[in-house]
Amino acid sequence: MLNLPANVVAVPVRPYAGDMDRCARCGERGRPYDHLGVRRWRHLDIGCTRLLLEHAPRRVDCAEHGVTVAMGPWAKRKSAYTRDFERQTAWLSVHAPRSAVSALMRVDRKSVGPICERVADELRAEQGAGLFDGLRSIGVDETGYRKGHTYMTVVVDHDRGRVIWMHQGRGQKVFDLFFQALTPARRESIRVAAGDGARWIDEYVFRWCPMAERILDGFHIVSWATDALDKVRTTAWREARKTGTAGKGAKDPVKGARRALPKNGPDLTATQRAQLECVANTNETLWEACKLKERLRMILRQTADEAAPMPRQWAADASLSGIEEFSKLGEKIDRRRFDILRTIRSGLSNARLEAVNNRIKTTIKIGYGYRNLGNRIALVMLKCGGLNLRLPGRQ
Repeated sequence: MLNLPANVVAVPVRPYAGDMDRCARCGERGRPYDHLGVRRWRHLDIGCTRLLLEHAPRRVDCAEHGVTVAMGPWAKRKSAYTRDFERQTAWLSVHAPRSAVSALMRVDRKSVGPICERVADELRAEQGAGLFDGLRSIGVDETGYRKGHTYMTVVVDHDRGRVIWMHQGRGQKVFDLFFQALTPARRESIRVAAGDGARWIDEYVFRWCPMAERILDGFHIVSWATDALDKVRTTAWREARKTGTAGKGAKDPVKGARRALPKNGPDLTATQRAQLECVANTNETLWEACKLKERLRMILRQTADEAAPMPRQWAADASLSGIEEFSKLGEKIDRRRFDILRTIRSGLSNARLEAVNNRIKTTIKIGYGYRNLGNRIALVMLKCGGLNLRLPGRQ
């Protein structure tokens, strides 16, 4: 027995008779093989005193896994912490920075991430493939998790508003891994797939779920127009600078309207309305682009019957406007008009996915310092994946 510091207490424990001599990997009974030395597991503190559980486990001869250490029901295999300690650490990790969790639980900062990963794996194992059961409508998007255009692909269950799958990277090969994880029955149950309009999403949804209805996200449809509008504004401002007609700072009508132009009409402040009126009086091209953006946004607010002829008419007007950016966008809208009409008819959007993306980014900021991607994904799944993570002893 080793001498322990004054603020540490070790308590001897042993499994119940029904849990003796069970393989730590599969839980099946094995034949006793030999005894090992005393081991200790960190448990929840008692006040300011650290509590250790002390036990000398056996090794058992498992029919499937051979000679292995017997299961300790209070801890996972190859973990130096009890299940209750890990659950509490994981719960704190989704509510506080890693440094705060490390200080409160008195563990090394590098141990917090692996603890979260083990707890997430355990909760997923308890639910089995339940995360994929009853899938009807999914949303697909990618979210950045650090600087340098590094992304994770995220799949969300629209009906339940939770993350069901995440993987490093983006594109066809990554999205293909999601469908490979589903059984044929679960793939057939998917009826709606929403995304940002990327062609690779359409191709793989059609390949794996040919009966699924492909819809676009209204937020991204409008963002196409706002991106084109910002390019028109930038071009107009540069031309004004070349001709010497640009004002200084916010006094310039084009530069000063940078924040007002992409906003929805009802959301404009009095100052921003005045800025748009100035643009209408000074730059006809930019004002025409702004009106086209607003018309596209209003199309998405119509009923399916009312909106039926509108995308094609909008595309024609955009092409005839003489504005290069909107002429290109008009071709895109005309090409995707049936997807847009399906989006209006379904009444669904990727808004829930965007909300989940915001929660993911917030969670990553809370867990600032997690360098291992597996730890980050585990943290996000604990926060946004619908896993039943609770503090120990709470029902």
